[in-house]
Amino acid sequence: MKKNYSIKIPLKNNPYEVLIGENIINNSKKKIFSKIKSAKKIFIITDKKIKKFHYKKILNIIPKNFIIKSLIINPGEKMKKINTINIFLTFILKNKISRNDAIFALGGGVIGDISGFLASITLRGIKLIHFPTTLLAQVDSSIGGKTGVNSEYGKNLIGTFYQPNLVVCDTLFLKTLPKRELISGYAEVIKYGIIYDKKFFYWLNKNVNKLLNNSSTEISKSIKRSVEIKRDFILKDEKDLINKRAMLNFGHTFGHALEKYTNYSNNLLHGEAISIGMCMASNLSNILGFLSLNNYIKIKNIFLNFGLPTNLSYLKKIKIKKKQIVKNMVYDKKNLNGKINFVLCKDIGKVFIYNKIKKEFIEKSIS
Repeated sequence: MKKNYSIKIPLKNNPYEVLIGENIINNSKKKIFSKIKSAKKIFIITDKKIKKFHYKKILNIIPKNFIIKSLIINPGEKMKKINTINIFLTFILKNKISRNDAIFALGGGVIGDISGFLASITLRGIKLIHFPTTLLAQVDSSIGGKTGVNSEYGKNLIGTFYQPNLVVCDTLFLKTLPKRELISGYAEVIKYGIIYDKKFFYWLNKNVNKLLNNSSTEISKSIKRSVEIKRDFILKDEKDLINKRAMLNFGHTFGHALEKYTNYSNNLLHGEAISIGMCMASNLSNILGFLSLNNYIKIKNIFLNFGLPTNLSYLKKIKIKKKQIVKNMVYDKKNLNGKINFVLCKDIGKVFIYNKIKKEFIEKSIS
């Protein structure tokens, strides 16, 4: 029997629940609409690609007493900009949204980040339910309340913290994902093993084939454990104030710099960038003497086993300048007092923050 999971995120001011399982959207209609009892309008935000596959699934669960308005954008990271927010704000305000109304975010990380940001600033906060349709969004971006858009200076530099009212992770959505996007999502899943749970790291390595073949049981388990780990970090440091939550950014300092370098294009998906970034962060950890060569090789090999890129050879069509990648890191939002903060690895399951690193070592780790 296929198992569904419910994970509570018991934040003091904004507690909510994450539902995980196959066909959980249809099995949880009562719970979904209990969260927006006073709403009259639902604004569905999605993109053209997701609309084709999943829009009707959402429409079919919405009771007829709701007024439904939709905002559809082109897919891709390039839509994650302040101009998109301005267009959406105009639309929902023109349609007389009230504080009791709700936004349904149907899509991957881009849709979730845009929807969350919009929900947080409209009338100083309206209801938000996430229906993440990618693995990456189900295990990462839909959980924890980080919202935002990109700037010419870097990724997610404009944003807010805003917790959703509910997150619904239906594994049926993942069946329509292109293989490349599914594999890309596993970068963030693997990250949780590296930063927090050695046992989970080895479990993932053991179950690679089942996970890549979309086994509902194993996929649901991997999402569940990922959400539990992220929850633990969020509860310690909801708004990234004491460097606990920053551990979740392992590999992201490198990864975000690479994404900016490739102009957020399809040449490099987010998960692919983070996969390379985690290998670079592990390499840097080894160069500085914190991580053993044996563990560095284990980390690199798990990404290879999942079919993820581990170095810049993946971008052989693009001429890479190491100095430019380092320059891009200067605008990373984790930096303090002009120093680049890196999440480094001591062991599988143990990471820490470190910023006393010479540029020559950073450049050496970029390979």
